[in-house]
Parts: sequence; structure tokens; C-alpha cells
Amino acid sequence: MKNIIIRIIISIVVILVISACSKDEESTTITYTCTGSSSGSGPTIGGVTLKEATYTQGTNSFTFVNSTSANHVYQGQTPFCYTIDVTSTTASMYKTNSANTGNATIAGGQAYPAYDNVTAYYTIMTGHPATYHMYIYADTDSSFYLNAWGHSSKSAADSDIYMTGSAYTKQ
Repeated sequence: MKNIIIRIIISIVVILVISACSKDEESTTITYTCTGSSSGSGPTIGGVTLKEATYTQGTNSFTFVNSTSANHVYQGQTPFCYTIDVTSTTASMYKTNSANTGNATIAGGQAYPAYDNVTAYYTIMTGHPATYHMYIYADTDSSFYLNAWGHSSKSAADSDIYMTGSAYTKQ
């Protein structure tokens, strides 16, 4: 009889432990997407104003919510909201010219036809998880180029003189 009572008590304890472990816990999902109101357009890059739209490059994308914020998706992951500050600081950068008819020159004036010289604007994007420095170039409102995503400082962005090989294009 004593053994039966001990087995029943052990069974009750095991059931209580299992049921306590299997309870659904309320989870909190943190979102980092922009909630700003529309300004009617995306940021202005030099004389070109981008649209409030999604621009993609492979599995990366920017969705401009207004002229100062965008949701950025890197390699298909979770979108993060960034505030965008396109400054008036410019730099001459090289952009790929796939027709090999580019106007770029390198030291000594030698032609560099695989690239075009373009004027890009220093841009700071601040949000979660960090602040990024880069140069951005747009020649139309349907596409733009970055010299990279994720420079940790202006000096790092300054030293990267090539725009990415392919554009972010409006969807």
C-alpha cells in the first residue's frame, strides 16, 4: 500500500512538472519598422527626389516611408527603420558602366571606360542596431547606388570610392 501511495505522489509530481513546462507563455515581438507619416516623396539625392516606394537589389531593399526614413531589409532578414540624413557633402565616385563606355579617368588622366565618374552624397542612416555611413548616387527617381552598406565611420565611407555594382531599383 505504501508503495502505491508513493507511486501516485510521484506520478502527480511528474504531471505537474510536465504541465508547468508546457504552458504557453506570452511572447513579446519587438518590431523595428518605421511608422512615420508620408511626406509625398523619398529623400532627395542631389537634384533627384526618390519616390516613397520599395527599391530592391537582390534580397536587399529600402522602402522609403517619407523623405527622412526608410525600412531596410538586408539579405531578406527582418526590416529595420532608419532615419536618413543626406548631407550636402559630395565625393567623386566610380560607378560601373556595363557598356564599357564610361567617362572615368584614373591617375595620370588614363581612361577608365568600365566606370563613370559620378557625384555621390554623403549619407548617414541611424537606427537599430547602429549608425551607418555611406555615399548615395541617383541619376533618376527609379534607381540609386550606394558605395556600400554599413560603414562604421565617415572615413571608412570616404575610402570606398566604388558604388555597388548594381542599382537598387524601384519596384
